[in-house]
Amino acid sequence: MRIVVNDIAASSGGAKTVLNDFYQYLVDSNDQNEWIFLLGEYDLKETEHIRVIKMPEIKRNKFKKLWFDFVKGKKIIETLKPDVVFSLQNIITFGLKCPQVVYVHQPLPFQKVKKYSFGKVEERPLAIYQHLIGRIIKKSIKKANLTIVQTNWMRRNVIEQCRVENSKVKQIKPNINYTLFENIKVKEEFVNTEFFYPTSNVIYKNNDLILESAKMLDEKKLNYHYTLTLDNERASKYKITYVGHLSYEEVIRKYYTACLVFPSYIETFGYPLIEARAAGTIILASDCEFSRELLDDYENAYFFNPFNVEELVSLMEKVITGKIVKKQIIENRETKENSWKSVVDELVRLKFEI
Repeated sequence: MRIVVNDIAASSGGAKTVLNDFYQYLVDSNDQNEWIFLLGEYDLKETEHIRVIKMPEIKRNKFKKLWFDFVKGKKIIETLKPDVVFSLQNIITFGLKCPQVVYVHQPLPFQKVKKYSFGKVEERPLAIYQHLIGRIIKKSIKKANLTIVQTNWMRRNVIEQCRVENSKVKQIKPNINYTLFENIKVKEEFVNTEFFYPTSNVIYKNNDLILESAKMLDEKKLNYHYTLTLDNERASKYKITYVGHLSYEEVIRKYYTACLVFPSYIETFGYPLIEARAAGTIILASDCEFSRELLDDYENAYFFNPFNVEELVSLMEKVITGKIVKKQIIENRETKENSWKSVVDELVRLKFEI
């Protein structure tokens, strides 16, 4: 069976993580299907069953990317004669007659927390993705034979907003490798004045709320310390350390010694929430659909309105003063069957059902 994987858009961040994770599963499982990856500037090593075609000129230009999705891509992919086409980049290739599966991991068009404005310069890129690219994603979902999402909240909203049949949207959780958690030896104890936020410079990561909370904690003369994974060239008059990028192992170690503060209000699958939960630490999370789902029944989780700094500070104060203490919880870290197997099974199923 020949499967074309379209992921020209992937180059960094979560998209690259998804691509690498899927590719590695195919290599490790020695999958016997014939795979053809269509990539932009990013590269993967070819194997006996995996072929890679790079098209960097499409990746470098957004208009060429849309032209590929709507016009050129159809002609290129048809010459490859696939049995199924699998898009890892939220949008199918329009016009193809063969079955198509789309993996949607872009939450912006489906979340209901924030409506971004074209009128605000800092919000414009997100507004374009939410309102314009979002329409294309939704049109794509309607035409796809199957849509795969990572969480139940996304599945509910995709079905509701795209008005597609329940059977055409399947939720398959991403892989969480708990091996590293078992192998890490942490000598330091949990410190109730230490707060950690693995973040980036995207607006919805809500970093300004961290600064506002630090200001209020200073005014209250409370002992606290933040660690943020933003560039270390920043200066702060508050008790904040900017450490830049941390390795995955360093991030996990921080979960064991600090309380996770997670004010981000737009996520498909908030990995820090699942990782911090696996470490058993206290989590102060934005009260959103994704966080409620991922932290369901977790006794060390506390929620706050991500647009209300007083609620966050109130929870932090309770942690600092010992009114909120870390409960000793044994989390189920059993690594189940690789979730990409379920994805491949769906691709194969479509070949024989359509």
